[in-house]
Amino acid sequence: GTMRNLFETFIDVGSGLFLSTLIQLYIFPFFDLHPTVLESFHIAVIFTAISMMRSWFWRTIFTRRRR
Repeated sequence: GTMRNLFETFIDVGSGLFLSTLIQLYIFPFFDLHPTVLESFHIAVIFTAISMMRSWFWRTIFTRRRR
């Protein structure tokens, strides 16, 4: 039910944050950017929050359109 969906969402978002942080630590030096682990994590949090707001926005638009 609802708790399972919440758990799956936390796993999805949490693994995304972890992966984003690792990818940034690997990729950024190719662009001569050298963030610390904490800075990479903060960047990942910002993009994750924006992504969640974007998903919520589009879901809201499409839900209203179906009614």
